[in-house]
Amino acid sequence: MLAVTRSDVSCSLRRVCFPRRRILQSALLIVATLSIPATSAEGSKWPVDGVYRFADWDGPPLEVLFTIPKGADRHAPILMVIPGAKRNAADYRDQWHDLAVANNFITLVIGAPIASFPTEYDYNLGGVVDAEGIEQPIAKRLFASIERVFDDFVKRYGSNRETYDLYGHSAGGGFVHRYLLFNPRARVGRAVAANPAFVTLPDIDAAYPFGIAGVTIDRTSLAKWYDKRLVILLGDRDLDPRTKPLSNSEEARLQGPHVFARGLKLFREALASAREQNLSFRWQLEVVPNVGHSNTHMASHAVKHLCQE
Repeated sequence: MLAVTRSDVSCSLRRVCFPRRRILQSALLIVATLSIPATSAEGSKWPVDGVYRFADWDGPPLEVLFTIPKGADRHAPILMVIPGAKRNAADYRDQWHDLAVANNFITLVIGAPIASFPTEYDYNLGGVVDAEGIEQPIAKRLFASIERVFDDFVKRYGSNRETYDLYGHSAGGGFVHRYLLFNPRARVGRAVAANPAFVTLPDIDAAYPFGIAGVTIDRTSLAKWYDKRLVILLGDRDLDPRTKPLSNSEEARLQGPHVFARGLKLFREALASAREQNLSFRWQLEVVPNVGHSNTHMASHAVKHLCQE
């Protein structure tokens, strides 16, 4: 079902508080290996915030920065968060902290260091292709790490969750909508792609990542993509040009002069494609007024779409 809404920045959301900028305290960090027994799901034996190293996949090691509200039990929803191009995972964890505590869900922020994932091909595109457009092995793509991180955390924490939600902003917003396209079986319940820097359109004549030519995507893939509970969340003041090679390329500028225009184009073309092929379409579009390229503000609007039963 198509739903298009426009938010009121000043509205108050039920059980939602806006995040405050927090200074990390070393006492709240668990560094290196985290081992949380299943019994920890019953109470507050562990600090709310922490970080651990994850290496149980075929790509380079990642950091996982988490918030576990003290009241969270083994049934608590889990939200996976993909940061923007700066890879400032600690900032993203802090910006989601109060929202997670207020709404009693767990956040796992993926820390993919620039040293290991240096380009937009490695990060925004999830490692699907290299700079020459050659498809990469599935197991080595950054996309492949998400379900592995989820399964690992469920085991560590003693969670009984079978699905997770997914959020990304800017480069992370690009990651999220492409992840759902290339991973139709991913156990994602709901997803929000906020202010994607540039987008992948369902255009069979445009080469990936601007369209879907040259990669293994067919009508069935598109049908499953359109059937996802995906929200395209856009700030209507996100009007500045991007600076990265792909995000500021001629092909990206053809999608629109700025992030706001590109996100609108993605939603409109996906909707048109679904209607033309008589496919189910469950995406939503939300435009946030008077907000630019700000994860802090976008997260406060994204939360109402996520971690719902």
